[in-house]
Amino acid sequence: RASVMPELRRIFLPSGFPATTSADYVEWLRWQLLSLLFRDVLEIMSAQSLLVALGMGNTPGALPLTAAAKWVLKDGVGSFATLIAGSFGGQRYDEDPKRWWGLSNTLEDVARAIELVTPAAPGLFLPLAASATFVRAAALTGRGSLLNGTFMQHFGRNNNLGDIRAKLEVQGRWLALIALPAGIQVFQLVSAAAADLAADGDEFGAFVAAFGAYGGVIGVHVFACWQAAKSLKFDTLNRFRLLKLAEAFVANEDEELPDCVVVADMEGVYKPRRTATTPSYGASPSEIGEDWNAFTDAVRLAKGRSYVLGWDPKRDDVASVLLLEHATSRDMLAAALACQKLRVDETKSRSRAYAYADERVADFEASMIRSGWKVDYVQTGVAPRFAMSVDES
Repeated sequence: RASVMPELRRIFLPSGFPATTSADYVEWLRWQLLSLLFRDVLEIMSAQSLLVALGMGNTPGALPLTAAAKWVLKDGVGSFATLIAGSFGGQRYDEDPKRWWGLSNTLEDVARAIELVTPAAPGLFLPLAASATFVRAAALTGRGSLLNGTFMQHFGRNNNLGDIRAKLEVQGRWLALIALPAGIQVFQLVSAAAADLAADGDEFGAFVAAFGAYGGVIGVHVFACWQAAKSLKFDTLNRFRLLKLAEAFVANEDEELPDCVVVADMEGVYKPRRTATTPSYGASPSEIGEDWNAFTDAVRLAKGRSYVLGWDPKRDDVASVLLLEHATSRDMLAAALACQKLRVDETKSRSRAYAYADERVADFEASMIRSGWKVDYVQTGVAPRFAMSVDES
């Protein structure tokens, strides 16, 4: 046994584990492997459902339909879905990876569910299969983008992104081998039970048996994906995390800032990313003042800084901040500090908020570093950046 365990670790875990991975890797991996197992079982079941809907290729016209549908379903519809998901997602995936991980996996389950119902309506095979392919391709775009990008950068601690990704592939292949007979067996058992009930005239019972079993598999997969996302503790900054840290600093400068474990719990997976009083960080000009004159006044008041404070008329005049394209990471920390100070300042003075941020941003940055945060970059997703010049005449 002593000789077997090191070999298993070498095959399934990154070299140098656990020192070469993030602290949350193990917890995430447990839930990820469970979700992969049930995902693979679903894949086997849905593939059999499509074959049943096609009559296993034995009915007249089945083989021509399969040949004609191949490009439409796999290449045409899938490519179109990938184009849309990639264009829409992109930076959204990077800024809020936990939420998009959960949503992407849920969308894949929706696609599998559509495939599972095709035997009940074989005449609608083409539109149902096309819809499933479209949804699944969009889901896989988000899932793949996160796994190969944001997640790998987070997990790696020794420039070992390739090693971690390769080991995840190995783990996935072994689970696929386990899921193959399991998926076939589950599908056959459920199909047989539903067929027996239908033969006895209990159509409702057949429906409950089939969709109850399929729903159970999908439910476990959704739960495991949610737990996997929930287990992630990112130590990088996005808008939500930065504003939470700035809020804590403004409230009590003498206390240590919360670390990534505490903030991860605040962030959750599907929790709201902002409340009615959360500042509009990464605002547009229309979110800085009620009209153009108010906006230009706000720009002049910024006095050449890389961010502009204002009040968002679209959200009942909550504090807002517009970012300029040349803003550095420290400028972005100062912007968060200034808008949180503006939010709680009874005088509502932007000049005081600017002065506070100028004075305290270095301490804020140092406090974040002490709490384990990476401050070299702030992920703002699709928040706009602007270039502008001010005519002082």
